[in-house]
Amino acid sequence: MWERIMLIEKEETMNTFFDETGSLNLDELILQQPSFRQIMADGVVTEQELQDQSARVTALLHRIEQTASPAQIDQIRELLAEISVLVAAREIFEGQ
Repeated sequence: MWERIMLIEKEETMNTFFDETGSLNLDELILQQPSFRQIMADGVVTEQELQDQSARVTALLHRIEQTASPAQIDQIRELLAEISVLVAAREIFEGQ
């Protein structure tokens, strides 16, 4: 799957969560992230790169916690949980 994504050369900014067919734009969103491009530059994901990405996510969540309302934090928490379920279910599906 990531090989296919790496071939896509999209630079436009996404203004929606969904594409024209109504599908979630996660693949395109991932491809546009500089962090993903940096991690995949050599085609290998290292333990250090995973640690660095984890630190980026943690720092971002801390910044959001400082500015978001309690209701927004609850929505973000639910979104993160459901995205994690989607990723885990996709991995299980692909491994069956």
